[in-house]
Amino acid sequence: MKCFVFVLCIIASCSANAVVHVKDAVIESVYCGYVDTYDMCSVLFTSDTVMHGLEGSCHTLPAKRMQFKGDTPMGKTLLSLALTAYTTKVKVDVYAREKCTIYPGLSDVNFITLK
Repeated sequence: MKCFVFVLCIIASCSANAVVHVKDAVIESVYCGYVDTYDMCSVLFTSDTVMHGLEGSCHTLPAKRMQFKGDTPMGKTLLSLALTAYTTKVKVDVYAREKCTIYPGLSDVNFITLK
């Protein structure tokens, strides 16, 4: 099982072209709900988000968080991973998509890796 998860993470990392990420962070909080009419789940990290090629990045808010939709199959999987990481306080690497479609100024989560 660990090998399968590792292979999935390698595939995801090879296909990721993220402009924002956090590495070796602990998840401080997770919430899901309606914020300013946006339905989303939000993950807050202990580490700052790192931006690559700041010019043109949609991640403009000074926040240690990223967002994802919780009402899709992938969103439910991301929520499960985020809650597992939060509960166990395991470190994570989280990479963002190049889009901020869920909440303006905050990156959409692409994938979460538990370490």
